[in-house]
Amino acid sequence: MLFSEATGRPVVATDVARRVGSVADLVVDPHARRVVALRLQHKVHGADTLLWHDLTAFGTDAVTVASASRIVPTPDSLERLAGAPGKLLRKRLLTADGDDLGTVDNAEFDNSTGEITSLIVGNTTVDGKRLQGCGTFAVVVAA
Repeated sequence: MLFSEATGRPVVATDVARRVGSVADLVVDPHARRVVALRLQHKVHGADTLLWHDLTAFGTDAVTVASASRIVPTPDSLERLAGAPGKLLRKRLLTADGDDLGTVDNAEFDNSTGEITSLIVGNTTVDGKRLQGCGTFAVVVAA
């Protein structure tokens, strides 16, 4: 699934069969090469983070979660990633050798595991297994 397809997707609590939010952003741990959390567009009881392991499913039409109580304030352990360092899109894509590959237009992830499968720069696809790091300025991949 593409990041661009995931953004805006409704989040539904299955215990009440009700929409409890929508996906605003995906939080990525570049070292684990996976999506670790979702940030929601609107806060639910002051919280806006849904941890990946708390998802029931990331389906083609909606994200499901057992209960809205699984939506939490951003944990301290993810606070740094919830900002610019955990975002892949619209950053320069550099190789570890310093070659500029362009700007990350999109990224693809496995919607059952959260694993980053590819980074998309224009018409070029870079294997997600090459991802090494992500910061405020650039995303770095193995040469």
